[in-house]
Amino acid sequence: MTTIHGFIQTDRFYDDVHFPRGFSKSGDFTIADAELLSVIGKRLLMLEQGEVLPENQVEEKFVFSCKSGNEGETKIEILWQKYKKLTQYKPFHSLHRCA
Repeated sequence: MTTIHGFIQTDRFYDDVHFPRGFSKSGDFTIADAELLSVIGKRLLMLEQGEVLPENQVEEKFVFSCKSGNEGETKIEILWQKYKKLTQYKPFHSLHRCA
């Protein structure tokens, strides 16, 4: 069982819906952040959705951070909040008006 920044490493994480060319080519993440998200993103998603239980204090703190909605304190929490913000649905409002 390998841990990265206190999180258990699982399969690689991909989000082909929001980032079809990958996290690193999206322009939204640094290379380091894109790699980190790819390596532990699946675990973060499973923790947030309650599919798995936290196995250590770091993961417990992350789950608490997700539930509380407060600003992230750690690099991982901030990165995950950035990912969530980028993947939320954004309504489109046109300034064009039909006459």
